[in-house]
Parts: sequence; structure tokens; C-alpha cells
Amino acid sequence: MNQSSATDASCPQTTLRGETTLKGIGLHTGNRSEITFRPAPAGSGIRFFRADLPGSPMIPARLGNVITTVRGTNLGAGPAKVHTVEHVLSACTGIGLDNVDILVSANEPPILDGSARPFAQALLEAGLEALAAPKRWQHIPGEVTYSDGAARYRAVPAEQFEIEAVLIHDHPLMPRMALRLELDPRTYLEELAPARTFCFEHEVAFLRSQGLAQGGSLDNAIVIGKDKFHTNSEGLRYPDEFVRHKMLDLIGDLTLIGRPLFKMRVEAQCLGHSHNVEFAKRLNEAARSLRKKSAALEA
Repeated sequence: MNQSSATDASCPQTTLRGETTLKGIGLHTGNRSEITFRPAPAGSGIRFFRADLPGSPMIPARLGNVITTVRGTNLGAGPAKVHTVEHVLSACTGIGLDNVDILVSANEPPILDGSARPFAQALLEAGLEALAAPKRWQHIPGEVTYSDGAARYRAVPAEQFEIEAVLIHDHPLMPRMALRLELDPRTYLEELAPARTFCFEHEVAFLRSQGLAQGGSLDNAIVIGKDKFHTNSEGLRYPDEFVRHKMLDLIGDLTLIGRPLFKMRVEAQCLGHSHNVEFAKRLNEAARSLRKKSAALEA
């Protein structure tokens, strides 16, 4: 398949074979939350529904519905909002799920263990089902870049999905972490999905004073202290768990483009949700330009 092709009949879109439900509390709101994943038709993409609100309003997981990116990616459509969606979205894209309806009983999905693994496992247990429609790939015509301060992003076309991420902090325990991965569902599940969210110890009081991290604990996050990592009894899952989680978040935020992402190589430094979303917008603009050019050539 060439880079200008938008679909691939040999690679069908997917949905769930059945439904699955998980329960817990939201990381930032602390609200008790239930999330249910249900099959959805081809071409519908990933859609959130606020099941606790009258009429169960829908919030499509698309860039145009991003309302804030403060310590997470938050979506809204009209008065309906859903916070901290990146782990859920990352799990969907990571395992190759294209179409799913996601019902949440509160304004934030449960954080569970702070990673994407519980979501990915539940989705795989529900089962993926091929649909009678080809995947719609996200192609870019050439190099796409974005930078803001220390943040640097670059993407180039590729036949597989690769991420090279660099995490830089002014901290003695983790001054620099770098990782490069070629990603498919197997490597996503093994190398990224289990990586948990984190924050620095000096941030905790401020976050809580701002109404954030109300559901945070060592059961669902790693806290980086001055001279040690505070974790549950499990300890770190990887020596470089922090950069892996940033890659997990990046996949979730790029999912908001609305098409599978496995056709590019991405390099990113000093990643964050606001930068991820702005980079996704650049990718979307480049892909839209390519589609228009292809349509003009075919006319």
C-alpha cells in the first residue's frame, strides 16, 4: 500500500465482540466511577457517553472536543465533560480497537492502577471483532514538526509505528530517560501498557489545593521524592517506567486524531498533554492536506 492510500481492504476496522465493565475512582476528581465498553459500528470511532446525565450525551474522542490539558486530557461537548481520558484511549489504540462506545457513570474514568493495562486486558477479554470496512490510516506527506520551549516533536512517514521519546527533568533520580520502540499490540501490552502515572512529591500539596489528584495514592501512581521513588509494595515495573508512561500518554492523545496511527515514526522530547494535542493537530492538518491533494489528482 502506498502512502497516499487512505484505506486498506486487507486490514479491517475492529470493534468489540462483547461488552466489559470496570469500576474504581477517578484520579483527579476522586469520584466513584464505572466505565463500560460496548461494540460500535464501523466508522463511528471512539465515543464517550455520560451515562449519569439525562439523555446520556455523547462526547466523540476527537481533537475538536479537547477542552483542557491540565494534568490530563479532558474532553467536552456542550455541558457534558469527561476528564483524564488518555489511558483509556491509549489502551484502545494500543490493542488495535477502532470503534467502541464508552459509557462512564461520572465525569472521569476510574484510574485503576494508574496504567493502561487494566483497560487493555478487559478489552482483549471482551474480544475484538473484524468489521466489513477497511481501516482508515493516518498518512502524512512528509516531515511534521512542532516545538514549544523544551518540547520537540517530529514525525515522518513509515510503514510501521515507532516512537522515540526523551524525558528530561531537573531531578537527580531521573535527569534523562530515553526509549525507542517499534509498536504493535504485542509490544504495546508488554512494554507500555503497564507503565503507571507519576508526579513529584513537591507537587502533591499544590495539586490537591487545586482540586486535582483527589483520588491519587500509591495504589495508582508513583511519587518521585527527593532521594527515592515512593511506590506500593510492587516497586517500579521498569527502571524507566516514567518515559514509558509518557509514551503511553502520547498514544492516547494522538488517538484523538480519529484514525489508526501505525504509519509513522514519532520522535518526542519533553512530552506533555498540551504539547501532545498541539502536535496531533499538526499531524491532522498535514494528513488533511495530503487527502485533498490526492482527491484533486483523482478528479
